[in-house]
Amino acid sequence: MESGNLKLTVVQLDLVKSSESTYAIERELGVQGTRILIKRIQEFVEKALDSVITPPDHDLIISLGGDGYRILFKDVKDAYQFIKEFRQIVEKYNKNRNNNPREFRIAATTGEVDFDKSEPYANKIIGHYVLAPLSRLVTAASGWFYVDEPTFKILPDDVKQYFTEELVKAKDHEDDIKAWRCKIIFDEQELQTQKFESVTINANAQVTNRRQKQASYFVESLGQAAGKPSVIDMVKIPGGTFKMGSPPDELERRDSESPQHLVHVEPFFLAKYPVTQEQWKFVAQLPQVNWKLNEDPSGFKGANRPVERVSWYDAIEFCLRLSQHTGRIYSLPSEAQWEYACRAGTTTPFHFGQTITSRLANYNANYVYGAGVKGTYREETTPVSSFKVANDFGLYDMHGDVWEWCLDDWHDSYVSAPTDGSPWFNDNDNIYHKQGVAVLRGGSWINPPTLCRSAYRSYGTRDNRPGNFGFRVVCAVEKIV
Repeated sequence: MESGNLKLTVVQLDLVKSSESTYAIERELGVQGTRILIKRIQEFVEKALDSVITPPDHDLIISLGGDGYRILFKDVKDAYQFIKEFRQIVEKYNKNRNNNPREFRIAATTGEVDFDKSEPYANKIIGHYVLAPLSRLVTAASGWFYVDEPTFKILPDDVKQYFTEELVKAKDHEDDIKAWRCKIIFDEQELQTQKFESVTINANAQVTNRRQKQASYFVESLGQAAGKPSVIDMVKIPGGTFKMGSPPDELERRDSESPQHLVHVEPFFLAKYPVTQEQWKFVAQLPQVNWKLNEDPSGFKGANRPVERVSWYDAIEFCLRLSQHTGRIYSLPSEAQWEYACRAGTTTPFHFGQTITSRLANYNANYVYGAGVKGTYREETTPVSSFKVANDFGLYDMHGDVWEWCLDDWHDSYVSAPTDGSPWFNDNDNIYHKQGVAVLRGGSWINPPTLCRSAYRSYGTRDNRPGNFGFRVVCAVEKIV
């Protein structure tokens, strides 16, 4: 029996996502139906592999029965190239309306493996001398994962640049060990483009300018919800510098909005809309990380209405489950990220201009701002994108509808505030153990217009769940290539 120790990159293709295990499919389709489904998926994978890999560019493809494949590569560059090309094949296949969409979980582990060469098609990889799990790359254009020191050393130089060193707790190790975490990477050519309309209104709330614009975004696929795909559209927010806070002459400003100060913000992705009840329900049924979630907390029901009655802790748990499910790192935005994204290059009280109108936003329009006019007070939330206009970044419903949680601890002013766009914490920056009050932004359906201004700041106790508290998620990106 020939065996040996090889340095290989192992790419594993899971034919079904973790939330759709073979056993779960069997319960729904029965054994025979599952076999037919798995056979069709295997045929699809094998055809895709044939178009990507030509022996001897790979060492071996090992079938894992109904659950997936492992493909072994001697050169890590070949593995990365395979992942990119396979992903493109899947995306092209899914764009064809005649095909049933396929979703794959792609994991790549790099390091030494013990391999029994005498049984090349047996499911027999004995062990990985690397962190478990080393990595998780998903079919979308991003990924984050850990590797150990020996693995990091053998990575190509053009790949090493995406890793940062840190101490982590690892399986079978008593002490923290050094590991390298891959930065989130987005490939511009794999982002989609959306077209949208933004408007400017004058001090009397009359539209004076309509603009057709476009923005880049990616679609985060969650899975099936109520028989249809559930997704989150994540809009690319370009980096830049802006003045945070309100100028001294802004009408109805508060002291907490000063001093106005320059902040530089790195690029990031922000959800196009506040998290909806449909999105919430899907994520709430995913495995618990730290806290239990109510799958249907909202008072005003509707799949496309923003979720409300969620605490800061609830929102953090949502982000943790979403991160675990997708392989991307999601969180609440920092207060600086939120205001920068809301303003979208404007310096006026609202991204619409000097005032606001109920034709463009959902708030208590029995009150007016400046020379504006009264409008419709709806007394409830409205479905996201009800007003069909976005700001210049392509974000909807930044003013009104629901308050949106931010990561930051509340501070009474901006004295000593960070200028790099990061969240502003007190002495405890461990979000899993935060206490006290956190920042809220954007105003809500029940609030007068002054509370919906771009610069207005509010706060809430982290465990509070009133009927107008919601949130949207951010996906940070350290490098866009």
